Amino acid sequence: MSYDKEKHRTTFQIRNILKYNRDGSPNRQTTRMRHLEMFVNQLQKRGYNTRWDIHRIGQREVFKVVNDWRSRGISHRAIENRMADIRWLASKLGKSSEIPTSRKLGIPKRCKTPGWGENKAKPLDLSLLQGLDERYQIITLLRAEFGLRNAEACKFSHAYAIADNAEHIRLKGSWCKGGRPRKIALRTPKQRELINQVGEFQRQNGDRSMIPHDLKFTSFRAKYYAATNAAGIPGHGLRHAWAQQLFETISGFPAPHAGGPAYSNLDLSSKKRWDKAARIVNRELGHGAGRLDVTANYIGKRE
Repeated sequence: MSYDKEKHRTTFQIRNILKYNRDGSPNRQTTRMRHLEMFVNQLQKRGYNTRWDIHRIGQREVFKVVNDWRSRGISHRAIENRMADIRWLASKLGKSSEIPTSRKLGIPKRCKTPGWGENKAKPLDLSLLQGLDERYQIITLLRAEFGLRNAEACKFSHAYAIADNAEHIRLKGSWCKGGRPRKIALRTPKQRELINQVGEFQRQNGDRSMIPHDLKFTSFRAKYYAATNAAGIPGHGLRHAWAQQLFETISGFPAPHAGGPAYSNLDLSSKKRWDKAARIVNRELGHGAGRLDVTANYIGKRE
């Protein structure tokens, strides 16, 4: 859809900024555009006209929009996700200092939101795979054995994943949330068998990923969701279970969420193993540097 520069000035400005700042994966860019359009649409409902200059963005606009979203029952986490893209936009405009912090906006820390701190791990029951198409089975196993997100498992390319080293798989940034490429070590025979199965399957079907060559990602993902939901296969709980298992493999004792010891009760040597395991889990989950607060939701708090 095309926009007249004068009639739709605000939207045109945002699209132009996005055009020349392609940070993150294509999916991340699409999500960012959607969040920023939500922001502009809400301002227009507030009476801001379509010629409003986005360079005037400041605390007043952000407070108004966030209050509107909160009054509609939108969760704190969803608002914070949208705010991340509003802050991104402000940084490109040199207006970062004009955007209020989450605390000023009344958005609580993750550790204070409902459900945070609960064990959400759900190991895969292999019997649930029976009757599923082999393609769906492999995608689910990739999620369970490597902690992959759904999109990462669907876009997984054997040729790319093992091209440079037989000791790990590598994930392309365009597959991953936030556009962050990463590597995951191959630690078990079961993982290696699965990777070999993926390679053989893709060669036989002439596919470059787990998405059939005659389907687009979005339509295929919808089919996968429908099939696995009907089979009772867990969602993000598989990733939580993988993170806890990896933590135990590296540290030598269970994660807090899995009944492991409190950090404060460990001796110095065990604390070092705990810290090392948490860093590796954080890195292989793909949460980015310094996001151990997010990883704690998978393995349990360091306290």
